[in-house]
Amino acid sequence: MGTFALPAHADTPYIGEIRVFGFNFCPYGWLPAQGQVISISQNTALFSLLGTTYGGDGVTTFELVDTQGRSIMGQGAGNGLTPRFWGDEGGQVAVTLTTNNLPSHTHLVNANNLDGDMHDPAGKLLAAAPSGGSGSETIYSVQPATVNMASSMISGAGAGQPISVSDPSLAITICIATEGIYPSRP
Repeated sequence: MGTFALPAHADTPYIGEIRVFGFNFCPYGWLPAQGQVISISQNTALFSLLGTTYGGDGVTTFELVDTQGRSIMGQGAGNGLTPRFWGDEGGQVAVTLTTNNLPSHTHLVNANNLDGDMHDPAGKLLAAAPSGGSGSETIYSVQPATVNMASSMISGAGAGQPISVSDPSLAITICIATEGIYPSRP
């Protein structure tokens, strides 16, 4: 492999640059990207780039980007994707599905195969026609329901518990440069 010369500033970060480090601290001139509130007067160059995009009062303080527990994505809109703007946040760690999130489906009705011996279905299950009958017993009707049957008539579906929607991940140190070269705008 050949060698090549790096530009003189290649090892100097741009102010506001975000880097990932494999160790558990931020080097000198960098701060953890954890949403800290910091002083404008002590970080004027960085404030001129970030402003109050991530928070702060904009008079004496501003906040750094908070990457804790978050995935980072580029701003803009890919083909068929929702537009994302600089500083936008989104997503959830867990969601609870409702029936509107589920495809149309059916459930089994619980019943028993014992002879029916009750006239009032309230709080009961469907049963077989009594034995010894003429076979003409009717246990179904097209008439509107007049009572609520036991909730155990229909098999249960769901418990309303949230489910995780987080991708597999690895926690590492993410830092933002507070010192370095001031980036020129295009």
